[in-house]
Amino acid sequence: MKSEERRERIYNILKSNKEISVSALAEQFGVSAMTIRRDLNSLEHSNLVNRSYGKAHIIDESRQEFSFQQRSQVNRPLKQKIAQTALAYLTDISSFYVDGSTTATEVLKILPSGRTYTVFTNSFEALKLLSEKPWIRTYAIGGFLGKDHNTFDDDTTIDIVKQIYVDATITSCSGFSQNGIFNDGITGTQIKRIMLANSAQNFILADHTKANSQGLFLLSSWESLHYLITDAPVDAKCLETVKSFGVQVRW
Repeated sequence: MKSEERRERIYNILKSNKEISVSALAEQFGVSAMTIRRDLNSLEHSNLVNRSYGKAHIIDESRQEFSFQQRSQVNRPLKQKIAQTALAYLTDISSFYVDGSTTATEVLKILPSGRTYTVFTNSFEALKLLSEKPWIRTYAIGGFLGKDHNTFDDDTTIDIVKQIYVDATITSCSGFSQNGIFNDGITGTQIKRIMLANSAQNFILADHTKANSQGLFLLSSWESLHYLITDAPVDAKCLETVKSFGVQVRW
């Protein structure tokens, strides 16, 4: 089992049990206590758990898996504002990858009929939306449906995306900080990483509530990104770090 998958499972166990010992986790996963401690260090660094006296405690129960429809209603005006800002930077782009985030989907809703794009996606909701836009050339990246019931994500999907190269990626994240952008779940994480590497420009769309926040997995450091599009001014210290990597920040 890969360390990222194990950390997500540890976090899910803690969400159910609130507290568990290092020794119990080591026995459950068949690994050493040192390996579990490294996993918990990563989760603690992301402000998801606390550790004390050989045990781990959940400290953030707000990071739950909601349906796409539920997530789409959260901060929707902010997402719509971000989408409008992002659209202005897509005039010279002919192909792009879009993930299964609700923020990125807002961009798809306002793609102008006078502009032809080739869009690659492994999002079920994005595919439904794009099917109503005949002027868009859509490529469905298939595979088995992930645990979020929206993202196609398995070994087949990974093999497919390794062969895809685009002008841009339009993705979101669970949080961002000076260290980079983060994802809460393992679903879709590998796909996003591959597409970020296979793109000429990478657009990150994230509202201000995700600033100075981390998640289970580091998706990318800032050196691989080109645009951060948000809805409000970013913390000065974070902004300085992001711009130092040549990332253009817009709101």
